Amino acid sequence: MKIIFKLSIITFFLLGIFFRIWRLQNVPIELFGDEIDVGLQAYSILTTNKDYFGNKFPLMFHSFSEYRLPMQLYLDVPFIKIFGLKEIGVRAPAVLMGFVSLVLFYYLVKMSLNKKVALIASLFLLFSPWHFNFSRQANDAGILLPFILGGTLFFIKGMKNYKYLFLSATLFALSVYSYAIATVFTPLFVSALIIIYRKEVFNYSLIKIMFVVGVGLLILFPFLKFTLSGLTSQRFSSISVTSGDSIFQEVVDKRRWSESFLTRIFYNTKAITLDRIGKNYLMSFSTTFLLSNGDPNLRQGIEGFGQMYVFEIIFVFIGITSALFLDFKSNKKIYLAFFLWLILSPIPSSLTIDGGSHASRLILMLPPLTFFSAIGFKQLLDNLLVKKEIFYKLILAGILFFMLFNFTKFMHRYFIIWPNESWRFWQYGYKESISFVKEMDPNYKKIYFNNTYEPILGRFLFWYGYDMKLFQEQFTGDVHIDQIADGFNGFKLGEKYYFGELVKPIEGLAKPDTLVVASAEKDATNPLIFNSVYLRLLKTINAPAGETIFYIFSGRDI
Repeated sequence: MKIIFKLSIITFFLLGIFFRIWRLQNVPIELFGDEIDVGLQAYSILTTNKDYFGNKFPLMFHSFSEYRLPMQLYLDVPFIKIFGLKEIGVRAPAVLMGFVSLVLFYYLVKMSLNKKVALIASLFLLFSPWHFNFSRQANDAGILLPFILGGTLFFIKGMKNYKYLFLSATLFALSVYSYAIATVFTPLFVSALIIIYRKEVFNYSLIKIMFVVGVGLLILFPFLKFTLSGLTSQRFSSISVTSGDSIFQEVVDKRRWSESFLTRIFYNTKAITLDRIGKNYLMSFSTTFLLSNGDPNLRQGIEGFGQMYVFEIIFVFIGITSALFLDFKSNKKIYLAFFLWLILSPIPSSLTIDGGSHASRLILMLPPLTFFSAIGFKQLLDNLLVKKEIFYKLILAGILFFMLFNFTKFMHRYFIIWPNESWRFWQYGYKESISFVKEMDPNYKKIYFNNTYEPILGRFLFWYGYDMKLFQEQFTGDVHIDQIADGFNGFKLGEKYYFGELVKPIEGLAKPDTLVVASAEKDATNPLIFNSVYLRLLKTINAPAGETIFYIFSGRDI
């Protein structure tokens, strides 16, 4: 029986690892804008030692729309060197960090409880829809997890062996360079760990403690400098629950009916802000988010699935009950640490718009939920295995079959259905269109790209493999200029490539030495124009279901 169990565990782990890397080039269906930016910045560092705006080895990367944290971008450099500007080169760091998080999670749970729970927890994390998805795309969420898991692991080890505290401080400090949510979560969680383990912490001398704090602050110093300059908060200011004027508008709307004392108490900017934060926080624990619908953004959630499997909520409930009432005294500090981890993890996302269902900003909920789920499953497993009656064996078989059915259904949905249903969220079509333009490039003097469907410059540079040193010399800005060329509003790169808005009628741009990439939705709303003898339709880019995305055309010699 033990041999069968071990072989089953090994088989599942090998299958899970295989699925993490299988069809990485094609699923997700295309690199979306942030992934393109990751690869392009890594490529720029690799070839010029600068980000694509010319800043040498930056700690905050200047991208087209914002400043970005550096961890994922630097991690991507060696993979771009090995694989080139391709999907696998961009997504490989996420795959690697996904595996690292599995290993660290295993050792954290094993050290905290035992090997059996650690195996179950790692297996659950391996096939988790939440973790699986972010381990196959260049999203900061998957990059952050190993730093928090490793920081926690070595903090607890440091309670017995001082040297591990330096590694813990290093990993926790580096977490803030990985994903912005760590700037809120990490200080709160580290403070919680210090309170829980205060006796062990203060067994060390003040000098030893200050050395560890000093290491963390030294690593954080550049980040704090950027924070004071406002660079690290630019992104948050645009996604905060207080951004825009919707809160102010709600105050105006509600006070329209009353100016009483109670109305002013219930409807003011602070009260409405707190109300939205509270609703976001509670929504992150909802069954709608966790079990049924997940993140409505199909880049971050898989349609038809929650962030966790339906059966896991039963295991989580059993696990929390077991931890509280059956085993709390023997593992009090570990359970408190994971309880507080779970309670604190939604706070950063709650401060943002749609933060109650934003899977990447809520990624730190996953380890504690999986931890309690594994405890619950082991508790259920132990109770059913000790029963000799066939009825209980059938119940166990039914549970295992239901779990396997859900795993299989998720894999089928992820690899077969989801890529075709989610194409809009991944801005599908740019790779095919730009790759075609690159082939045709030598035949044309000017090339015009629609830049209003989605920003195309980064995608152009990426799929062209454009010389980034040349780009840094040529690029003068991406502000649209009216009539920068006849029939075109936008900006240019050098004297050949134009990005912007095609002025209707778009036929006016068509010349024999000019290539035009037009949006079917924005520009070529009447495809019958390509029946004209003056136009030559060279390529039509279609969505998986056949909907036209781009037309690529030029003029004819007549």
